[in-house]
Amino acid sequence: MQAASRSRLAGFLAVNAAAMVFGAAALFARLDVPIVWIVAGRAGFAALTLAFLAVALRVPLRPARAHAITLAWTGALLAAHWLTFFWAVRLAGVAVGTLTMAAFPLFTILIESARAGRRPTVVEISAGVAILVAVSVLVRPGIAGTHVILGALIGLASAAGFSLFGLATQRLAREVHSVPLVLFQNAVCAVVLLPALLLVAPPSPTQLFAIALLGIIATALVHQLYLFGLKRLPAAVCGAIVSLEPVYAIVFAAALFGEAIDAAVIASAALIVGASLLLLRWQTVPAAVA
Repeated sequence: MQAASRSRLAGFLAVNAAAMVFGAAALFARLDVPIVWIVAGRAGFAALTLAFLAVALRVPLRPARAHAITLAWTGALLAAHWLTFFWAVRLAGVAVGTLTMAAFPLFTILIESARAGRRPTVVEISAGVAILVAVSVLVRPGIAGTHVILGALIGLASAAGFSLFGLATQRLAREVHSVPLVLFQNAVCAVVLLPALLLVAPPSPTQLFAIALLGIIATALVHQLYLFGLKRLPAAVCGAIVSLEPVYAIVFAAALFGEAIDAAVIASAALIVGASLLLLRWQTVPAAVA
């Protein structure tokens, strides 16, 4: 019994630590470098780290031919998700960027409902309305600038892209080991963005070091930490903990960069996190990994 309790505690601490680091990842949008460098660098360093991990764990790296196409398009979708996520944060701030991205369970439910040919339930519709109300409070038409509204729309697009990515990856994860799965998705993400890197200014050594930390620690290693917790706790509990990611991000942004936490942000965070938790409990949807 004690061993089981210690295992659950270790899992709880691991998932909480992962949520905190995932939340901190949003702050990298403040780096004064082109977003494409942040995303390509993040993915490239993560892929290299996972390659070393795979060799250390003696995990076979050659994917089955049947999985190659799905790995390729989910990697490209990951690139689109990260580009839009960092763009939203840069345009509208950490609060708007992370909270709109946190609306991804709504899109997941809508996609799964359409695929199953069923109408959303009253609970799902209510949660969706709560999320839309929260976003409208965040952007406050007539008060928020055009860049904030645009950032919110891009954040919602990022959430929709992550929903597609998460659903496809969830199916792949049943057949592909987690290390090569994430490795190849990150490798594809980096490769598809390589041509764009030639068109923009490169980061300084210090900025590249920060991007390396984002890829190695906040992406490759912390993702494995989250999976460690997922093996010891129910998926719903892990999803509930990780749904607090935008809360951590907002607190970090306020502490480090002085971003305001006003009543609108608090109300929107409560609505979006609450609605997301409801949707996560109502159906099994992948937890956010920013």
